[in-house]
Amino acid sequence: MRAHHQSTLHSNKSIHWIHHIAVQDRITTYHLSNDKPDRDILQYYLCNSLPGLETQDYMRREFIVLGSRTLTQYLAVFKPFKKLVVHHMPHQYTEDMAKCSTDYPLGLLFKDENKTSDLVDTLRHLQKEYVPKGPDGVSTVLVGGDRLTEGNCRNIQWAFSDGATKEDRLEGLIFKFEDWHAIRNLFEIYHRIFYDGASSKDHGTLLANMTKLRCSNAKQGPHAAYNAYKEFVHKDTTALFLAAAMEHFGLEDVTENPDGFVPVDVNYGLPELKRSWLHECVGQVVDTFVMMTGVTEAASQRQPSTQQRQRQQFPCRADGCGNVYMYVKARETHERKKHNLVAPLDSSPEHASPADQDHQKQHTEARLGFGFFLLNMQDAVREGDGERLMRLYKVALLFYKAYGHGHYAYSTFLLTLQVNVTLSPRMAHSLIWNRFWNGRGGKGENIPLDLHLEHLNNFLKSFMSGLGPNLSEMSAARISKTIGILKELMDKTDIELERTRPTGIHHVAREQEDILTLVNVFRDLTFRKSPRQTVSSIPKFQEKLIGKAELQGIMAMDEVQSERLEKCPYLNSYVEW
Repeated sequence: MRAHHQSTLHSNKSIHWIHHIAVQDRITTYHLSNDKPDRDILQYYLCNSLPGLETQDYMRREFIVLGSRTLTQYLAVFKPFKKLVVHHMPHQYTEDMAKCSTDYPLGLLFKDENKTSDLVDTLRHLQKEYVPKGPDGVSTVLVGGDRLTEGNCRNIQWAFSDGATKEDRLEGLIFKFEDWHAIRNLFEIYHRIFYDGASSKDHGTLLANMTKLRCSNAKQGPHAAYNAYKEFVHKDTTALFLAAAMEHFGLEDVTENPDGFVPVDVNYGLPELKRSWLHECVGQVVDTFVMMTGVTEAASQRQPSTQQRQRQQFPCRADGCGNVYMYVKARETHERKKHNLVAPLDSSPEHASPADQDHQKQHTEARLGFGFFLLNMQDAVREGDGERLMRLYKVALLFYKAYGHGHYAYSTFLLTLQVNVTLSPRMAHSLIWNRFWNGRGGKGENIPLDLHLEHLNNFLKSFMSGLGPNLSEMSAARISKTIGILKELMDKTDIELERTRPTGIHHVAREQEDILTLVNVFRDLTFRKSPRQTVSSIPKFQEKLIGKAELQGIMAMDEVQSERLEKCPYLNSYVEW
């Protein structure tokens, strides 16, 4: 609140209140047991929190579906297959996620989340007012928020773990972080990797493309202008994929339709045959340009701790010498001293000289892979596909860990434990699926719960700002408990007056024009290796966005898991709560 006339007794005020709502579950879970966790933590290998080969297979199929939507929309040679595109990836609750959601405004809590004492009072209020109690004792409910809220609440719950009763230990509350803030954090990682303020003159870079499309708002980054940045990344990724497909199929223009490109049997075949051929073509582009190298290595290296991991060995390259070394440097020293042999380095990508590497090509393909991963995350939310989202969080865990977002990496790791180990089957199933909001109904209309709350926050603030100096806790509480009715009245009034409001979906024609402009840019920036391509802002870019340190961190925890639990029996109590 800004004061019109500031003085020592009357100045600006920064008010911190907690706005909370209750959302009815669309996916019922009462058919599942709720008495104990599904498995013992000793039976769970921590390396399962990393993406495995099955995760890569799922991602490849999802990338193919996303890519087929793009190619059939923009490339003339694929437009006849537009009706065969899968616009909504099905899952077991597709029809349920197409139904409208129901929420119940619970008003404001006049507490400051940044103060520990206020947050303790808030959690005690939630435990007392909203956690069901039955003949078997206290039940549990899911409490969501951003990652900071989830982390602070979890720490307070652990601090009260020595309470006498379940109510004192706050065991009726299960905390989770919501998806809008988590995906926004991934966009910040994307910005950190690919945005360089000195690359405005470098052809095809992120900043240069923003200047080309006059997207000045996107230059502020996802933290300051998230919607504008997200929209630009979608255009940039789409144009990159189109340029990659044109390079792969030898097309010079999006309108080109060469004779004989589509086999005759496919042209006159059944829809299943046409869709299979389309997905095969898109899969070739996905395999060549989109699949991320670091995630692929994580999938191939992930093994249960019961299997012995073979460490790479380097045998001596001199004839007749059987020495084997664990490090390349040790082998080279031995060969130089004992055999007077100076052999060239291994011809692997890691030992390739800078002159042999096309860093601009690696930069472009890494940007395309990460961009498709972000599109997949957003599509999973829109479809309400919690199972797909949980798989993608395993990949997000690597990026959080690799780029300094340790708190998000830790919370994501705990999420995998909640889903697979610590929660009962009923609560784990609810945690996976009951995390989306659908306000209008229909497939592909879901948004994260925390984004829905942000919309309600703006709606609530619009009423409170009109109170001016009359704003008080009493008036704010009265308005906050009626925003559901107020919103319904305003929506019905707009319908009766035939007043239309923007839905947030941008005009396709304007987006197509920008995407085709970027395609022409990327056609000059070829995907093929070319020594003439040099970009000053990315002289040593590596395609592997995930390093070995991030892969070995969780896998090392898996090796010492049993030993630590035996030495620290109190850690087993983690299973109970």
